[in-house]
Amino acid sequence: MQSSLFGESAAPSKENVHEVNTELLEKAKIRFSGKIFVFGIGPEKSDVVVVGESPGPPDAASRKPFTGPAGDLLRKILKSIDINADDCYLTNAVKFISQGEEIDADTIAFFRPYLLREIFAVNPRIIISLGNTPTRSLLNTKESISKLRGKFADLDGIKVMPTFNPAYLLRDPTKKREVWDDMKIVRDFLG
Repeated sequence: MQSSLFGESAAPSKENVHEVNTELLEKAKIRFSGKIFVFGIGPEKSDVVVVGESPGPPDAASRKPFTGPAGDLLRKILKSIDINADDCYLTNAVKFISQGEEIDADTIAFFRPYLLREIFAVNPRIIISLGNTPTRSLLNTKESISKLRGKFADLDGIKVMPTFNPAYLLRDPTKKREVWDDMKIVRDFLG
């Protein structure tokens, strides 16, 4: 699991999300030329950060993460525990539009420092990590989401709740019950 980057817990970041993303875009355009980039949205100071894998094709037109059917399901999941998605900071571990196949360990490693800086700029109480890619990136682990979900992890003093990605739930609705169990833990923590 992740060892603390800054000792016991991270001090609030002096950066803001815009500064992090401006630097990231400058470097990412060179490394991943021809890609469409989508950055996080939401209040820059939020109790909840939601991290997905990468923006998908429905996000291209709006340049916002979590649009389309998976985003609709995410909003329903959050609403089920009395969280308004508009009150959360929503982002992805990888910032370019992807179907998933081009996301490899090098791509995740490129985006990881920026993801961490982005999260520390928001300074949430909790991170909801949706699926293998963001969970492995955040926690610097190779464990699968099936083993990690439903239990809090720690990222420099910030609670992380790994759970299944809504896009996965659209393909395998039998996992919805497990996500509901995970979200009840989040609700109780924030309660």
